[in-house]
Amino acid sequence: MNDFSAIDAQWRELVYPAQHGNPTPSSRYHLVVIGAGPAGLIIAIAAARLGARVALIERHAMGGDCLNVGCVPSKTLLAAANSGLDYGAAMRRVHEVRAAIAAHDSVARYRDAGVEVFLGHAAFVLGGDLRVTGPAGDVTLRGKHVVIATGARAALPPIPGLGDLAPHTNETIFDLPALPARLAVLGAGPIGCELAQAFARLGSQVTLIEMLPRVLANEDPDASSLLAAALRSDGVTLELGRGVKSAAVRGGRKQLTLSDDRVIEADAVLIAAGRSRNIDDLNLDAVGVRADAALGVLVDHRLRTTNRRIYAAGDVCSRQQFTHSADAQARIIVRNTLFLGRARADQLIIPWCTYTKPEVARVGASRAELTQRGVAFEVLRVAFGELDRGCTDDAADGFAEVLTNPGSDKLLGATIVGRDAGEQIGALLVLMNTGSGLSSLGSLVLPYPTRSEYLRRLVDAWNRKRLTPRNARLLRGWLRLSR
Repeated sequence: MNDFSAIDAQWRELVYPAQHGNPTPSSRYHLVVIGAGPAGLIIAIAAARLGARVALIERHAMGGDCLNVGCVPSKTLLAAANSGLDYGAAMRRVHEVRAAIAAHDSVARYRDAGVEVFLGHAAFVLGGDLRVTGPAGDVTLRGKHVVIATGARAALPPIPGLGDLAPHTNETIFDLPALPARLAVLGAGPIGCELAQAFARLGSQVTLIEMLPRVLANEDPDASSLLAAALRSDGVTLELGRGVKSAAVRGGRKQLTLSDDRVIEADAVLIAAGRSRNIDDLNLDAVGVRADAALGVLVDHRLRTTNRRIYAAGDVCSRQQFTHSADAQARIIVRNTLFLGRARADQLIIPWCTYTKPEVARVGASRAELTQRGVAFEVLRVAFGELDRGCTDDAADGFAEVLTNPGSDKLLGATIVGRDAGEQIGALLVLMNTGSGLSSLGSLVLPYPTRSEYLRRLVDAWNRKRLTPRNARLLRGWLRLSR
């Protein structure tokens, strides 16, 4: 059993200090921000540093999911598992890193930056004001603009008996005091795959259950196959193309009955099967803000809701629920609310990465998406096994692939599978953001040997495609004449 209470007390005092007293509200704010996750934090501190009067409301913990129960603990756990730490040392590392980073998102830091921080639950009232219910009572806040940045939470599937198993989500899995001998994970998306691999490497017997026929079903099938092979190599049992019909505790044992009537027993169950937007108790009807249970708060391309003085950012409204997407949207809202800006969120190019081993990174469209839309494309691919660095580092698994319009070198999408894929995709992001093609890298010289040599190989592959039979004949003719 592991006790991290001292570390967690330090963390908690930073993100939701017990002695914090909500300030006396100002008569009117330039911005009132609901939710202190990545989007809300960036909006609040950026606006305050520009001289705006800002109120920031948080009911759980400053930093939101990313710091407290999402990116920071999960990536720390993955790194610890990959480095060979045992469970106790790995979890201690998780809690220590979270507490260290919490200082950056703390109430004190934002208060010192000029943000008025209110801890408690916020809900709209008629007229557009916000009532904040905190430990010391209610206060009312009024703002020229309001930003909804309340995020999302793990969704529990409607499986009969599931509640009897006391299932974990990302919000509770990092508080497990001991390593479960058997862990069942429901959902083989990014969160499910990452945590399944981490716990398997730490010593759990992991079963990963997914209704769809492959892991990371939204990614390239070859990427899914490579990751599935890696998970199996780490000891994860994959139950793909199967759902869970029911759950029960029998004889003190937690059991999941699959759609083919087989029973899986586990000591702990982790749910990683979708997200629910945090919109239920905001009283959005009072201010005419439309929302959808699946899509969250409805916004236009400038992130305005159906009430033009109210905006939304981050997981509560975004199709792509990533910290970096929330960051980008936050910067758009600062421009559009404080400076009459016309910045558009629909023009953002958002990459993403699953931090398994190997990593799977993507930006833009996939083959399946382009095919579904009837868009013609060409494929250029480099296998990391073709690169000398892939051989020297024993990192030959994986590939880099780009999709282009026929006859064009401009990218429609890209996928990288392999070591440091999330870092390696950065160069392709620059091309897509600037509208440049592969030919713009024609004079690129890279250090040897590196995995980034894949860029040079892609340029070479593009140049070979340009060497059509007609161009080849012309080139041979020129060479004969120039002897």
